[in-house]
Amino acid sequence: MTDNPRKIIIESITRMLSRREHAYHELLRKLSQKGFATDDCAPVVEEFKQAGVQSDARFAEMKVRSGVAKGQGPARIKAECQQFSIDESLLEQAMLENDTDWFTLAGQVRRKRFGLKPPATDKEKFKQIRFLQYRGFYSDHIQHAFDDDHE
Repeated sequence: MTDNPRKIIIESITRMLSRREHAYHELLRKLSQKGFATDDCAPVVEEFKQAGVQSDARFAEMKVRSGVAKGQGPARIKAECQQFSIDESLLEQAMLENDTDWFTLAGQVRRKRFGLKPPATDKEKFKQIRFLQYRGFYSDHIQHAFDDDHE
């Protein structure tokens, strides 16, 4: 690889990482979409990774924080991270460090969307359950979100 494409790849990676964290495979995908050969990009991205400029662990932490702020549950956050080929152990570590109470978050999300009153009919309850499932909460989180109404 000549020096010129390498400089362009470095500049592209630097621009992308200056805006937000990117996963390793996401950088490779974006660079190949720009027309760069993967064989040319992979060593440069690896250099950024080795230098600590690119980090899948930081990317996972960012995705967890962002998902929690959006009211998303752990299943949804995991699914999004899998799209970026984030290692499961990195994601689990990010979730542990974030220390989110998923039960409380599920209740907050349900009340924000549907109000403080418990559902009056089974149809309304099933609608709320589907909503929380879509948001990525597990069944025990969802059950707790409805149990909160009776406390």
